[in-house]
Amino acid sequence: MEHLQCDLKCLSRDILADIMARLDGSTLASAACTCSDLRGIARNQRLWKQLCNSTWPSTALDEAQHLISSSTDGFRRFYADSYPLISNDHKYANNYFPIQPTLISPSNFALFIDVYYREKCITSSVLDGIPMETDFGQDDDTTTGLMSWVLNCPFKVVPSDINDEDIEDGDDGHDFVSLVGKPDDRCNELKEGIRLSWVLLDKKRGKAGNLSSWKPLSVKKIWASNGDYILHFGCIIPVQESLQLPHNFAKCLIVARCNIEEKQGYLRWKEVSMHIEDTSGAYVNGGKSLIILNQALYCSRSNNRHAVEKGYIQFEGRKQEIIRKKKLEETLADWLCISFEVVILLILGYRILPI
Repeated sequence: MEHLQCDLKCLSRDILADIMARLDGSTLASAACTCSDLRGIARNQRLWKQLCNSTWPSTALDEAQHLISSSTDGFRRFYADSYPLISNDHKYANNYFPIQPTLISPSNFALFIDVYYREKCITSSVLDGIPMETDFGQDDDTTTGLMSWVLNCPFKVVPSDINDEDIEDGDDGHDFVSLVGKPDDRCNELKEGIRLSWVLLDKKRGKAGNLSSWKPLSVKKIWASNGDYILHFGCIIPVQESLQLPHNFAKCLIVARCNIEEKQGYLRWKEVSMHIEDTSGAYVNGGKSLIILNQALYCSRSNNRHAVEKGYIQFEGRKQEIIRKKKLEETLADWLCISFEVVILLILGYRILPI
C-alpha cells in the first residue's frame, strides 16, 4: 500500500511558521493536529500571543503580560478558554465544577475588557483583581469585617478606569468613533456594530472564560438623558444545587452605557458594570457571586453564538414566568386578606347591630 507523504515537509520550518502565523485560532489548532511538525510549530507561544493581542487588545497592554505569560502555555490556553462563549447546557456543565475553596477572594481574578465598534477597538482595560468600592486598608480586623460585608451584600463590579473622560481626553489611545447609519436608528446601529468582550481569569489556576455574549442582547435609549444608551451583554451560568438558586441557573449581566452626540454622531463610552442575578431577578450576594464566577470558568463552551442568545432568551422566559407566578400569588393573597376582612366586618356588624 502506498504511503501518503506530507508535502509540507518540503518547506523549511521558518516558512511553515510564517504561514501558520497568518491563521486564525481555530485553523491553527486544527493544523496542529495534522502532523508532529506542525504541532511543534503551533506550540510556539509567540503565535498565540499575536492571536490574543489581535483578538483582545487588552492582552497587549503592559499590565497584562505577567498575568497571562506566567504559565508555559499561557497564551494558547487563554485563547482556547476565552474565544468560545459560555454555554448554559446544564447536563454537561456540572461535570466541570471543581471543588470549591473555602474562601474565594476578589483578588484571585483578573479582568480583560475590550469594546469594539465595527471591528475597531474603542477601549481596552486590564484589572488585576476584581475592583471593589471599599478599600480594605491595613488593619486585619477591618479587612475581615469589610470582606464579610462585601460577601453578604449585592455584588457589582464597576471598573473605575472605563469612563467618558478617558475616551474624551484620548488617554486610552483610541480616537472618537463616528457612527454610521441613520440618526433615527441608533439602537439598531449599536446592536449591529458594538461588540464587547469581558474575560475573567483565575490567576492561580490559569483558567479563563468570556462572560460576555459578544453581541448586545438588548439596546435601550434613556429618554430622560441627552443621547445615553444602555446595552446589555452577558451569559447564563449553570450552577450547583448547593447554591440553592431557582432552576440552578444564574445570569451574569454586563451593563454598558454610552453616549451619542446626536448632531455629529460621535460615540463616547461612559461606563460598564457587571453583576449576577438569579431567575427571579434578584441580585446575588458577593459570596455566592464569586463562587458562580469561579464555576463559570469550568462550564461548557460553544462557538455557536446564536445558541448562546437562545439560552439567554430561555432564561428570560423562566424569569418572566417566575415573576408572573409571584404576582399571581400576591394577588391571591391580597384577595384572601380582603375577603377575610369583609367576613370579619359582616360578623361584627351582625353582632353589634340590633336585629
